[in-house]
Amino acid sequence: MAAKARGGWWPTLSVGITITILFAYVLMVLSNWIYLGWSDTVYFFSKSRMWERFWLTVWTSLASTFFSLCIGIPAGYALSRFTFPYRNLIASIIDLPIVVSPAVVGAFLFGITTRFPFDLISEHYGIYIGRNVYGVLLVQFTVTAAFCARLMKASFDMIPTRFEAVSRSLGASPLRTFFRVVLPMAKNGIIASMIVVWARAAAEWEGLMLFVGATEGKTDIMPFAIYLDFNAGMMGWVTSMSIVCILMAISAISAMKMIGGRSNVW
Repeated sequence: MAAKARGGWWPTLSVGITITILFAYVLMVLSNWIYLGWSDTVYFFSKSRMWERFWLTVWTSLASTFFSLCIGIPAGYALSRFTFPYRNLIASIIDLPIVVSPAVVGAFLFGITTRFPFDLISEHYGIYIGRNVYGVLLVQFTVTAAFCARLMKASFDMIPTRFEAVSRSLGASPLRTFFRVVLPMAKNGIIASMIVVWARAAAEWEGLMLFVGATEGKTDIMPFAIYLDFNAGMMGWVTSMSIVCILMAISAISAMKMIGGRSNVW
């Protein structure tokens, strides 16, 4: 249980710094809203351009999150439960997209998409992955898959292994134990982690800038559109879309806290 902020100058100072940070964030958001003004807020929020980019951001982030979960859940479970050769080295390599700049990821995708299996996909199915929405999904997936695996590992780490041992002793297979015991117990952590992954995918733009580029209404998800509009001097659009991004982030964080509870993942 967290200690109450009383009994000396240090708790008072710590809480004071926390409140100062909060005040700075609130002031930053309100100052931008004041800059935009009520009439301009109504104007920009009523335009279809705003909501086209909003829904493009939402659905691409949801799709990339789904693919990240398909990789992250089994990878996170393997890193949490199993011992295998070069485990730490493999974990370090998997974590690379977390610590390198997303711009580096975007640059390296150029080489990957000209090789197997992407070349066969474009040749036989006519699906070119590059400066289109498929490229957006690939960038979002690449920068979030490792993040997802790390969060899933943390979720599984919080589940005591004795429950799996009891299940196995009663004759359940490892696969049945995973789906009937581990996943239900880790449900809240997985859902909360999924929200974090979605928010990270929705915030991506550096990799998109290098690998995908901008096509009006097709690849310019909201963070990328903010960057492009800023370069074009369209500050009304920049401010209004920034407000939407902040509201999306606040909603994601609130949902994560409600679902994750006191989990040490967050």
